[in-house]
Amino acid sequence: MQIINHIIMKDGQAYIERKPHLKAEMVARMVVDGDHSVEDVMAHYDLTAAEVHAALAYYYDNQAQLDAEYEQTLAEIRANAMTLEKFKEKIAKESRS
Repeated sequence: MQIINHIIMKDGQAYIERKPHLKAEMVARMVVDGDHSVEDVMAHYDLTAAEVHAALAYYYDNQAQLDAEYEQTLAEIRANAMTLEKFKEKIAKESRS
């Protein structure tokens, strides 16, 4: 029996080995956060069941750290997002110039 590793690490990030541009966390979050089935994710990314389950295993092995980083990123996005009010202010300033 041969053990196959479906995850590779590159620059501190986990990727699907056969698709080195595809982050394992993104694959896992489709199942964990996105309410998609393993089969849906397989079809969406053209992955095998083993690749999706490897991404899930990576996620669950590193869940605390990945979730903390994810929440921090979401907080930064929210803090830097342009609200409608900010957009109106920007347009008003530009029109006065």
